[in-house]
Amino acid sequence: MTQRHVAIVGAGLSGLELARQLTNAGVSTTLFDKSRGVSGRVATRRAEVAGHTLRFDHGTPGLTECQAEKISSLTMPTQLALEPWLPPSAMTGNEPHFSLASGMNGIGKWLAQGQSIALNAPVTALRESCGGKTWQIESESTLRPQNFDLVITTTPPLQAANILKATQTPMIEQLNTMRPEGCWSLMLVTEHPWDIAPLLTPQDSLIERVISEHTKGRLSNTWGVYTIQAHRAWSQRHMDEDPTLVCKKILSELDRLGFGRMNIVYHRMHRWLYAGVAEPLGEAILLDTQRKLMCAGDWCLGNDVTSALKSADAAWSAAIELLS
Repeated sequence: MTQRHVAIVGAGLSGLELARQLTNAGVSTTLFDKSRGVSGRVATRRAEVAGHTLRFDHGTPGLTECQAEKISSLTMPTQLALEPWLPPSAMTGNEPHFSLASGMNGIGKWLAQGQSIALNAPVTALRESCGGKTWQIESESTLRPQNFDLVITTTPPLQAANILKATQTPMIEQLNTMRPEGCWSLMLVTEHPWDIAPLLTPQDSLIERVISEHTKGRLSNTWGVYTIQAHRAWSQRHMDEDPTLVCKKILSELDRLGFGRMNIVYHRMHRWLYAGVAEPLGEAILLDTQRKLMCAGDWCLGNDVTSALKSADAAWSAAIELLS
């Protein structure tokens, strides 16, 4: 039987895990991503501050016990050393109390090993080839030479709809009903750490959570190193504002919460345009069997690591059946 070729658009957690499963099943895969690196929801940003390399988990701050067990089952323990983060008194079934000292993007980097990945390659359209039997990828108006038997997008839904617009798939209508929610994140370094929990979730605030990155076993000098994330609904309303103004609002909110005007060593805003969707799809994947197109991703089930992995599992199963 001729080896099948699958294109996966998006090298986030869903796309990487899907590629790993398909590769293990003997299917040739190529991942395409518009970014310069992999990981998506488990992304980590770095900053050089006064000769120190600091890490900020701006997507997922850590893993719950169930998520950690699932991720660990994909790897050898020595290759991905998940370590306890929150103290036992803070642990609940839904709290992310395992983390990586090297940064959460270590998960994505491990999953990417051995995969064929085209980075800095934004996919703009799909084109039929071989008389409509396969697909070609168009990236920045350049048609890639490979022919693919199946294309799976794991991008946010509105991006997927735009990529698929020339295919006339009925999935586009459903994708366009999904309402995105972004997230403003402030990467903040203070002269001294605050006396707060490693993960703080203020009540009645525009701030959703304050993540103490320096509590994850990372080198951080004597500073307090924080990722401060605004609530997605608030972020979406302010998504087009100047980052400087958004930063002032978040710092003012920290004042209101009693943190006081700390001595700031470093700060930088990051705008995550597609942090999630207002209402998940409620299905693990979208599938067009006639055109051999599929959409997957964490937005299908719930905007988190668990949802990303469940969607990847469903996409793998459907792909194997479709290609057999």
